[in-house]
Amino acid sequence: MEILVTLFDLVFLVAFIVAIVYGIRWFKGRKDKENESLKKNKKYFWISLIVMIISLLIAGMAQGSIDEAQEQQAQEQQEKNKSNYKDDKEDFIDQYGTLGSKVEELSKQEGKEWSDAIDNSDDFDVESAVDTIQSNHTDEIDEIDSKVNDLHDLDQKIQKNDSVKKSDKETIHKSYLDLKHFANHATNISGSYNDFTDEHNELDQKTADHMEELQDL
Repeated sequence: MEILVTLFDLVFLVAFIVAIVYGIRWFKGRKDKENESLKKNKKYFWISLIVMIISLLIAGMAQGSIDEAQEQQAQEQQEKNKSNYKDDKEDFIDQYGTLGSKVEELSKQEGKEWSDAIDNSDDFDVESAVDTIQSNHTDEIDEIDSKVNDLHDLDQKIQKNDSVKKSDKETIHKSYLDLKHFANHATNISGSYNDFTDEHNELDQKTADHMEELQDL
């Protein structure tokens, strides 16, 4: 259909040029009524004018059909995006809840092991204790890292969906970032035991708050 529009646009342009040429010739020789070339110029001028009108009408109708088809396609894509967002939002909430629980559980366990190490050691070394704790949970850490990546991909998919409200995107992205921070807290232990405990409590509360916000979307 677009080729048809282009074709008749070209026909219109050619007819327009021809009409100008023969129109000028007709105008210049209009006083000589018996001149055969005058009649020919007049004839070709009107033919060119008719071709211009017809090509313009056909091109307009074809363009209208294209616009209508594009509008229909845009509406269908919008509906598809809305449907995708509904599914993606549900997946995000499910993955967020699962990941949040795993991170909370790991962080609690690490905190307990850290506390036990402090209580049971006369010569406590933070760096050594942290290395031991994390080596005890290699599988959990790998699983959490993988799930964080999955949640990131889902977050990005939602951010690129034009049918999602800006406020919803911000809520989802903020939830992802805070949970990612919580996951990093559990998979890359740093600081003192007190810092670790305080950060756990803060991030755990943020995760719970975000879950409520997500469920209200």
